[in-house]
Amino acid sequence: MSKPQLESRIVHCRCGEVEIELAGPPILVAACHCDDCQAGAAMIEALPGATPVLDAYAGTPSVLYRKDRVHVRRGGERLKRLKLQPDSPTNRDIADCCNTPLMVTFDNTLHWIPVYSALIRDAAPPLKMRVNTRYIPDSLPQPHDVPSYRHFPLRFVLKLVTARLGMLLGR
Repeated sequence: MSKPQLESRIVHCRCGEVEIELAGPPILVAACHCDDCQAGAAMIEALPGATPVLDAYAGTPSVLYRKDRVHVRRGGERLKRLKLQPDSPTNRDIADCCNTPLMVTFDNTLHWIPVYSALIRDAAPPLKMRVNTRYIPDSLPQPHDVPSYRHFPLRFVLKLVTARLGMLLGR
């Protein structure tokens, strides 16, 4: 018995040089407000012509996909990995042709990839939660659009664990 074909969506950088396939449903859609996400977004947004990454509450909205369901179909040579520190396992991947923020990848064994909602544009699924809201600057209002958590809630962790189990079981 063969596996059913997953519905996929194709996204492109702003100039079209980089093409990424996102297969199947996302794990979850969340905005992270941690200091690293804010610093990474500032680094990206400082690039010439870069698309904004931060939302009005200093969060980075992302659509989390299983690592095995994100495939660079074209333009992989255009990926540039930005790091906050040289030894950081976290990469902010951009398309160096047009400075489009693409996704966050990890040098370690984490099994998910946050794809910037800005890359998916109008087709991005709606935000479901905000995490690490304790890092929202005092000068900004607290968001009330979706459930917000000062840390990572159990619901967030359970979704990641469920996705990992699905990968291990080949589902």
